[in-house]
Amino acid sequence: MGFFQGLNDEKYDRQYADRELVRRIYGYFKPQAKRLTWVIALVVVLAGIGAALPVVVSRMVDLLKEKPTIQAVSLVGLAVWLIGVGLWALNWARRSLVVRAVGDGVLDLRTRAFRAAAEHDLSFYDQFSSGRIVSRITSDTNDFGQLVVIVTDVGSQIVQAVILGIVLFRTDLRLSLTLMSFLPVIFGVAAGFRALARRVTKRGMKAMADVNAAIKETISGISIAKNFRQEEGIFQSFDESNQQSYRVNVQRGFVLSLVFPTLNALGGIFVAILVYAGGMNAAQGIVSAGAWYLFIMSLDQFFFPILNLSAFLAQIQS
Repeated sequence: MGFFQGLNDEKYDRQYADRELVRRIYGYFKPQAKRLTWVIALVVVLAGIGAALPVVVSRMVDLLKEKPTIQAVSLVGLAVWLIGVGLWALNWARRSLVVRAVGDGVLDLRTRAFRAAAEHDLSFYDQFSSGRIVSRITSDTNDFGQLVVIVTDVGSQIVQAVILGIVLFRTDLRLSLTLMSFLPVIFGVAAGFRALARRVTKRGMKAMADVNAAIKETISGISIAKNFRQEEGIFQSFDESNQQSYRVNVQRGFVLSLVFPTLNALGGIFVAILVYAGGMNAAQGIVSAGAWYLFIMSLDQFFFPILNLSAFLAQIQS
């Protein structure tokens, strides 16, 4: 982490609590209340259908075991196809509403930020580079818009996981407890990556602000620089900022690229444990083959909500 030296915190970084941040976000998206109400309704419906998919398939597996006929196979295929088409259509409608609401919200946020920047006294820009302010207005507001998209994804997946968890506990208590014992491990690893990813992402955004500031200030004062023959010094200053941004963002990409491989490896280990434990129970007749399949397929339904929740916490704290 030594190459992060030289990236100083901005004096206008967030100094207020998360509660105040949530209140501000609510104010920004209050004009989009109608669209967001429809989004919430679609999230609940999507969660119900998503939770129903592994349950339906597990019941169909038991049906095929009892009556392995062409009609049964056709019924399984038709049910899975209908659920898949329903999920696609509802998810398209949800995304369409979210994109429109986020676009309007980000537009309003950028308008407010630009108005605030324009109304600042000139002494403010003696202390803060205008290039950094431009970077905050453009790139940071775009990241804020992505936060809302993550919120809808997390909400849908958490509701889906709760519904599926109730079904799992009603199916088999022992396998349910085994599955739930994996969740603290996944959440702990994801939370560790969240903290690290937040740190390197924040550094990367500041490094990019340095580059934007260097470009803007150089182009704005190019005539003065040429009059005093300072082209070489300006280029060296820009090259240092650019190289620093490169190193920081390589580190950021490395950290972010490790998240899914690590969590997928953990998920593979947990699936292997469930396959073994559930297979032994199925062989002894404690649970059916369909219930065994349900527990194996349900791991992803709990895995991705934890991952997205960690990403949501990382962005809202940034």
